[in-house]
Amino acid sequence: MSIKEDIKKRYVRLSKGQRKVAQFVISNPAVVIANGAAEVGRQANVSESTVIRFCYAMDMSGYVELQEEIRNYLNSQNEGTPHHPTYMTSNQKTSSFGKVMQRDMQNIQDTIHLINDSMLQKSSKWMHEADTIYILGARQDASIANWLTYTLKTLRTNIKQLRTDSDDLVQQINSMSERTTLIVFSCDKQSNDVKTIVEIAKMKKVKIIAITGSALSPIRDYASALFALGLKNQSSLDVVPVLFSFMHALIEEMVSQDKEQYEQYQQSYEQVENNLLFLDIAREKQVF
Repeated sequence: MSIKEDIKKRYVRLSKGQRKVAQFVISNPAVVIANGAAEVGRQANVSESTVIRFCYAMDMSGYVELQEEIRNYLNSQNEGTPHHPTYMTSNQKTSSFGKVMQRDMQNIQDTIHLINDSMLQKSSKWMHEADTIYILGARQDASIANWLTYTLKTLRTNIKQLRTDSDDLVQQINSMSERTTLIVFSCDKQSNDVKTIVEIAKMKKVKIIAITGSALSPIRDYASALFALGLKNQSSLDVVPVLFSFMHALIEEMVSQDKEQYEQYQQSYEQVENNLLFLDIAREKQVF
């Protein structure tokens, strides 16, 4: 039985406040996935405790299980939907690499409805207004963090990548403040170092944007905004194209806050980079 059918079955036994939550959950599944119980209660015009009691009335362990049930339901709705790329004709055969790329496109499409648009816009505003943006990712996530760090450096100042093995780590954490935004990747198995850094950042009132593979990630308790991009039965390779597409969208939203400013900075950055390249070539000629 799906979560939607289960809610309808139990609806008559719910209290007045819990019925409000039930109606909100059915009408706004993406909002429930992307937000905590307190925010859902606010939007449904009930208390946070009513949202939690609704979860218990549905025989769930808590709010996180409700989020997972909704994610599974939305994923199952898309599993049977055929995907027909507009660039393919009926008599064309798809190559093996083409099939992989089509699957990537479908995974991106399936993820779109799980992302809360208002939360994405809020996150991009935090990035735009931040004095400093720190980016954190351990193990396999480190390469993703490295890409985002380099890309953001071409658009604005004060972009720093946190490395758990760096001698400057303590100094960087101490420099964080309310004007800091921390972007954390936790798609791989989370390390204790990452959890510790995020805990400290929350105490310093840093705005934390967490990008995870599951809504059950322990990092959810510390995030100001949580984006769970992993879909059911996906491998780590399947998540990568979705992740980069999401980061592209997040960057574009940030740039839209002041497009002229970012374009000017990017042109200045590219000019400096080209000049440095010219100096390197000149030095090589002098050597030989």
